[in-house]
Amino acid sequence: MQDKFADPDDNSDTDDIGPIAMITFKNDELERYLRMNIEDIYKQSNPLKFWHDHQSKFPGLSLLARRLFSIRITSAGVEGQFSLAGLTITQRRSSLDPDRVNDVLFVRSRQNALDSKPDFFL
Repeated sequence: MQDKFADPDDNSDTDDIGPIAMITFKNDELERYLRMNIEDIYKQSNPLKFWHDHQSKFPGLSLLARRLFSIRITSAGVEGQFSLAGLTITQRRSSLDPDRVNDVLFVRSRQNALDSKPDFFL
């Protein structure tokens, strides 16, 4: 089964390492990182610079950091859904069943997707 979160930039080939050796490898990498004295230039708000510069020394932790720190805090899509929900649930519609609200929001989002990309479901 292919990892759907696989990093296309990850060149490390760990497929031929057994599971016990992989755990030991990862633990050794973590121990080396924890014992390391981090320079002041890396003590900043963006940790990705550190992990980019130390990618060869900590390949597993670097991959994990890229996956974790690249997650967006918010997105316009979520904000749009909240806005749409606010327009759907008005004072006159305040007693709508939550499942009904979900259905309305789902249909509207699919309609918006079809309006912007007519071949969305093809």
